[in-house]
Amino acid sequence: MIALILAAVVLGAQHTLAPDHVAAVSVFASRRASWRRALGLGVRWGVGHSLTILVLGGVLVWSGAHVPAGWDAIVEQAVGVALIVVGAGSIVRALRLPLRAHEHDGVRHGHPPAVQGPAHEQDHRALLGIGMLHGLAGTGALVIAIPLAAGESAARSMVFLASFGLGTIVAMSVFAAAIGALCGRAARRSVRIERALGVAAGVGSVAVGIWWTVAALA
Repeated sequence: MIALILAAVVLGAQHTLAPDHVAAVSVFASRRASWRRALGLGVRWGVGHSLTILVLGGVLVWSGAHVPAGWDAIVEQAVGVALIVVGAGSIVRALRLPLRAHEHDGVRHGHPPAVQGPAHEQDHRALLGIGMLHGLAGTGALVIAIPLAAGESAARSMVFLASFGLGTIVAMSVFAAAIGALCGRAARRSVRIERALGVAAGVGSVAVGIWWTVAALA
C-alpha cells in the first residue's frame, strides 16, 4: 500500500507539469505580489483538479461504468477555449495597467499594491473551476484507468486517486509559489516589467489553448 501511495503522489506531481496546467496557473500566479498569495492559487487549482478526479473516479470505480466515447475530445476542447479566454484576459489586463502615483517613467518606488477584494476572490474561484475542468480532461480518465488496469480493488483504486490528488496539490502549490515569488520581485522594480510578465503569461496561455483545441479536433 505504501508503494502504491508513493507512486501515485509522484505521478500526480509529474502530471501537474502538463502544459495546459502550467499555462493556466501561470497567468494568475504571475500577477501576485508574494509567494504566499500565489501559493493559495496553486492550492485552489489542485483542490479543484483533485476533487473532480476523486468524485468522477469514485463513480466509475464503484459503478463499473466507463467514460463515454468522445468525452476526452470534448473536454480537451473546453480546456483549450478556457486557456484562450484566460490568456486574452491577462493580455488586456496587463496592457491596461496604469502608471501610479509612486512610479516615474515606469519605475516603481516602493511596493505594488496587493490584489485583494473581489478581484482576489474571482481569481480563486476561476482557478478552482479551471482545476475542475482539467480534472475532467483525458488525462484524468487515464488516471482512473491505471489502478483498474493493474487489477486493484476498488478501495485501493480510491486510495490511489486520493494520493494522486495530493501529489497534484503539493506540486502545483510549489510551482505557483515560485512563479509568484519571481514575478512579484520583478514587478516591484518596474510597471513595464509587470506589463511584460502579464502579456507573456497571456500569450503563452493563448498559444497552448490554440494548440490544445486543434489537437482535440484532429
